[in-house]
Amino acid sequence: MLRNIWIFLLITVATVGAGLAQTQQDYRLGPEDELEIRVWNHDDLTRKLRVGLKGTITFPFVGEIKAQGLSIPELQKDLEQRLGPRYIIDPHVSINVLEYKSQKFFVVGNVQKPGTYPLTRPIKVVEAISLAGGLPTSGAGKQVGGALVVIVRAQPGTRPDQPQMPEQSPDSQKLTISLSKALAGDQQHNVEIKTGDTVYVPNLAFYVSGEVKRPGRYAFEENMTVRMAVSTAEGLSDKASSRRIFIIRAQGGQKQEIKAGMDDPIRPGDTIVVPESFF
Repeated sequence: MLRNIWIFLLITVATVGAGLAQTQQDYRLGPEDELEIRVWNHDDLTRKLRVGLKGTITFPFVGEIKAQGLSIPELQKDLEQRLGPRYIIDPHVSINVLEYKSQKFFVVGNVQKPGTYPLTRPIKVVEAISLAGGLPTSGAGKQVGGALVVIVRAQPGTRPDQPQMPEQSPDSQKLTISLSKALAGDQQHNVEIKTGDTVYVPNLAFYVSGEVKRPGRYAFEENMTVRMAVSTAEGLSDKASSRRIFIIRAQGGQKQEIKAGMDDPIRPGDTIVVPESFF
């Protein structure tokens, strides 16, 4: 189910990527964005410019003008008004964003393509993770990890150039959401990404060993029980003893064996061991 949702989202993101020119129309320019500006029938005025730290650009005949906070159509219109009719009769200006630098976010952790991504339009957590390739898959084609996501918000007035990791950030800047609820359409968890955000996907998994049909490593989901974990591993084998199941859990730097019933909850990192029956 989750895998099908991710496939759908990746197709959607690919379609959005094909329409990047349209998304540029809504983008608000800022410092360090790189632009290519062309004036129709005036190739000598073609320029590649970077928006300065003060939010301005300098263009022939026009001089220094404000670019920060403007959309592409707004800047095009401003340049056309400044160029004509004193310098050029009926000027037609086109602007293309070559590199997005001012508005961006980071996706790190347990995703297939961690990195820096331009925030060209409003997007939410699920799409942000999809842009980063989604979660890795196991050999069985199932998503691995990622039940929870931590979003680290940038401090007001700052423009981070590197991801901000949760362990290095105060609690006031962190927001923990449920990825499974976000995927299910819960808008309280599928929150909107802001510029400077770091989307951190921890590698949350559990392990099932012993007498199950497919021992291995599996994605942890909230409120999982031993029964659900065994079911994820395709159920008990014919030799399994359901009454002797135990959990190996790391606590306080030590591993403990905990006797478990089928309806007991499990935690990320747990190993559920299903022994062989004596009979």
